[in-house]
Amino acid sequence: MFVANSESDPPHRTGSRIFVHYSRMLNEKQFRDRATRELREIGKQVLSLAVDRDLYQRLEADVILRNSSLSASGNPYLAMWRGAYTDAMAMRLRRLFAPEANLSLRRLANQMSDYPEMLHDKLTAKELSADLADLDRMSVYLKEHVDPHFSERERTPASLATTIRQLDLALDLLIDCTKRYYWIVADSYIDLDVKYSEDPLAVFRSPWLEEKS
Repeated sequence: MFVANSESDPPHRTGSRIFVHYSRMLNEKQFRDRATRELREIGKQVLSLAVDRDLYQRLEADVILRNSSLSASGNPYLAMWRGAYTDAMAMRLRRLFAPEANLSLRRLANQMSDYPEMLHDKLTAKELSADLADLDRMSVYLKEHVDPHFSERERTPASLATTIRQLDLALDLLIDCTKRYYWIVADSYIDLDVKYSEDPLAVFRSPWLEEKS
C-alpha cells in the first residue's frame, strides 16, 4: 500500500518490494510541486499512447480501408499488427491505472482529498469521488476482461472492436483527468494534443518497393 510521503521519510524495504510512506507532512506547496512533476511524467506517457492511437486510426482509415486488396483480405500481417497494437495498448494502460505503480494517477487523485483548499472552486468532493470510481472501474476492467489476442480469429476488426472501444475510453479518461488535475495543482495547461512535424502516412503515398527485372 502506498500513501502520501514526507520527503524526509526514508523508504522501507519489505522482502523484494520497497514501500514508500508519504506522511501528511507535505504542505500544500510541497504537494503541488511533487504532483506537478508526477503529472508531467504521466502526461508524457499518456501523450505517447494518444500518438499511437492516432497512428493506428489513421492507418486503418486512410490506408487499409482505401485499399480494397487489404480491406477485403484476411492478411496475416494486418492480423499481427492489430493484435500487437491492442495488446501493447492494454498493457501500457494497465500500468498507468495501477495504484501501486511508480507513477499512478489514481494514487495522486486520492491524495488530493487531503488538500481541500487547493480543490476549492476547481473540483468538488463529489466530482473527485466520481473520478476515483471511474479510475477504479476501468482498472478492474483492463485486468479482468482484456486478454492477449493470439489466434487469427481473435485479431479481426470485428473481434477486436469491443476491446479497442474500451481502450479508447480508458485513454480518454486518463487524458481528461491528467489535464484537469494538472490545471488544479499547477494552475496551468498541459498540452496532450497529438501533433506531427510532417505527415506520418507520407510513406504510404508513393511506391517504395522496386520490382526486379
